[in-house]
Amino acid sequence: MKVVYGHTDSIYVQIDSVEKAQESIKIIEESVREHFPNVMNLKQHPVVLEFEKYYSALGVGTTKNRNAGMITWEDGVWLDEPKFTMTGFTAKRVSVTQLEKDVQTEALKMWVNNKKMVEINNYLHSIYRSVLNGEVDKHLFLKRSRLKESRFMVQCQSCNRKYSLKDITKLNLCGENEGKEGTHKCGEPVSSFLTIEKRRPSIGSGIAGILYSWQKGEDNFDDSYVFLKVKGVHDVYINPLTKEKKKVEYVSGVINSDFDKYTPDWEHYSELVLKKAKPIYESMGWDVSSIRTGKIQTSLEEWF
Repeated sequence: MKVVYGHTDSIYVQIDSVEKAQESIKIIEESVREHFPNVMNLKQHPVVLEFEKYYSALGVGTTKNRNAGMITWEDGVWLDEPKFTMTGFTAKRVSVTQLEKDVQTEALKMWVNNKKMVEINNYLHSIYRSVLNGEVDKHLFLKRSRLKESRFMVQCQSCNRKYSLKDITKLNLCGENEGKEGTHKCGEPVSSFLTIEKRRPSIGSGIAGILYSWQKGEDNFDDSYVFLKVKGVHDVYINPLTKEKKKVEYVSGVINSDFDKYTPDWEHYSELVLKKAKPIYESMGWDVSSIRTGKIQTSLEEWF
């Protein structure tokens, strides 16, 4: 029995069979009770070992709490068919694109099913080329985010007045444009505003896309939105804090048809294929750049 991985209150060991694992649990528990007696006379010994799952295959990443495998036995029952599971990989996040989910999940399944590097690499290379050549549905690249009011709020550090980024595009000073009846005359430049958490505001990706829509007079957003990195948009939006004109690289919308007239940044999204495969390639000592070329460099050991 060999320990191959562990985290928090779990360990993963390499063992021949479920029966062997069950026998080993009993032996280990007896040893624990012998060396660490229940001196407090608790109803149950404070250390309890439980055999939860048996994997027919398990892949372990180089990063903590990152693994994937095929479970064939769970909680005392043999499964009708192997169940794929993964922990610590970004494919489980709701905030990643469908392309990222599909590519990483399929590559992980191939990995834990002992597919050879050439098979995995051929699959990833074909997806990479398809994306790079613009042969993939652009809606697979859409990334969803919550439209949280706090992410669009900034605050004057002199008087603590709060503003929405939507409202200060034409504002240069705090309290400006309030008219003669206005009582707020702070005069602090908006370029010095910070977020509510007292950080320098960061405007990029989806937020930049929202600002571009607002400045075009489009305001059909609700509690969430999707955004896309694009190319070939010959337009600018204004950074509401610095007043700089910025090239449009992201657009945001609510439904798929909002992106019909835009061309994705195919190169950017093709590189996501490599990014999602990187944890597997690092674990195996493979060269991730082979996904771009489709060629696997043969080592001297393999030649001989």
